[in-house]
Amino acid sequence: MKKINVYLINGFLGSGKTTTLLKCMEYFKGKNKKYAIILNELGETNIEKHLFKDESLYELLNGCVCCSIKEDLRTTLDELAETLHKENIEVVLLEGTGVANPSEIMETFNEKQYREVFEIAESICLIDSLHFTEYTSIFSSSKEVRQLQKEQIENGTVLVLNKVDQLSSKLAIEKVEKRIRKLNAEAPLLYSNYGNGVTEYLESQQKNSKIKERSISGHHHHHHHHHIKAMKVEQTTAMTKRELRDFLKSNQDKLLRAKGTIKNSDDQSWYHFQYASGLLEWQKVNEYLPNRKGEIILIGERLSEKVTI
Repeated sequence: MKKINVYLINGFLGSGKTTTLLKCMEYFKGKNKKYAIILNELGETNIEKHLFKDESLYELLNGCVCCSIKEDLRTTLDELAETLHKENIEVVLLEGTGVANPSEIMETFNEKQYREVFEIAESICLIDSLHFTEYTSIFSSSKEVRQLQKEQIENGTVLVLNKVDQLSSKLAIEKVEKRIRKLNAEAPLLYSNYGNGVTEYLESQQKNSKIKERSISGHHHHHHHHHIKAMKVEQTTAMTKRELRDFLKSNQDKLLRAKGTIKNSDDQSWYHFQYASGLLEWQKVNEYLPNRKGEIILIGERLSEKVTI
């Protein structure tokens, strides 16, 4: 029986994983290949669920599939194994949390009952080019963050240097690449904005798959990340974009990532927002959201339980 290809989408918080996942979905749709999505979130809520309407989606919330909810991943894979062939699923796309250790996800897929069904085709590692140097510096990041970046990059079969448009010069790009190559000298390195170029790479690999076979097993470190937490804050009153930015900046020393859905007091409309690397992006919600409260998910180190808006 032909094995189901699994594409792991890894990378630190705010590196562009979900954008890349959406592009991979469009790519496989264009190839008329049916896929299932496993989406892992540290928090108890999937703020971006609206992006996956009508998809075959398996949500793994409130923990990380590489450690605290590893058993949930096994349960999901058991369910998938039962329905794969009935539903003609050919591909699984798995987006880990921004603090997941890919090698431990690979270990689960390498367990006998799963390696007979699934095969990891690629471990795609997204790298935030603008903040990579900061995240790997002993002067500006914790030992845990540095270790996570190291593990994610070591276990990438393809590395995606994302947000390169935000680097100031060719020399800055070369400096980042040099540091990346100390961690993983062999994997192809793509220069990208918004995950562009990843699906073209996948297409080239499919064309060469008969020629080139690889064994993907992962570097087996066992480092966990209990210091990085996710918490939900409810928005009780509408706010402007400036007020949201001020709120996030007031917690910037502890924040690694934030996202959510809020009501804008300027036009009384709902907006989805993303906050990473000090940059805030938001987009108006098209669907009607009656009688709901705004939700903000904060992810970071040393977050206080008393954070309020």
